[in-house]
Amino acid sequence: MIDKTAIIDSKAKLGKNVQVGPYCIIGPNVEIGESTIIHSHVSISGNTKIGKSNKIYPFVSINDPQDLKYNGEPTNLVIGDNNKIREYVTINPGTVGGGGKTVIGNNCLFMISSHIAHDCQVGNNVIIANNVPLGGHAIIEDNVVIGGNSAVQQFTRIGKMAMIGGMTGVLHDVIPYGLSIGNTNIIPSILSSKPP
Repeated sequence: MIDKTAIIDSKAKLGKNVQVGPYCIIGPNVEIGESTIIHSHVSISGNTKIGKSNKIYPFVSINDPQDLKYNGEPTNLVIGDNNKIREYVTINPGTVGGGGKTVIGNNCLFMISSHIAHDCQVGNNVIIANNVPLGGHAIIEDNVVIGGNSAVQQFTRIGKMAMIGGMTGVLHDVIPYGLSIGNTNIIPSILSSKPP
């Protein structure tokens, strides 16, 4: 079902059973896979390919990178299958200086007001809680969980199965299977060690 108030460019490609809610805007170079549901007031532009069976909630914005060096170059965003992108999430495509592509895997949950910046690489089964921004060029591997109100600095890598505690500023890479917590991220074992 396509709501009559949605504005969909004639060049956009929508798969079977795609639903587009009221007041959405979908640009000419957007491709949306089958059975994806786009709720109301969603804006999707750029060279964006979205897979099948995603759920995109109201007021999501998938638009140009927030990078002052970006001058409208044709860069890309690829989103996989079965993701849940909740209200007010923002996602940006890549930039020429960062390889030109932002990639998101499958089965992820991006909670309210999280942000995926330009040139990020996000794996499968990733959970990013409310109000978490990923800076540009961040790499988030499979099965990572990032707690609410955290922030991930640009060019940071978080290894697979790692968990970031809520309200943590991630300034350093995090090892796979690691737990990172604190005002600025540290490894919990450091907290318990005694000084020499």
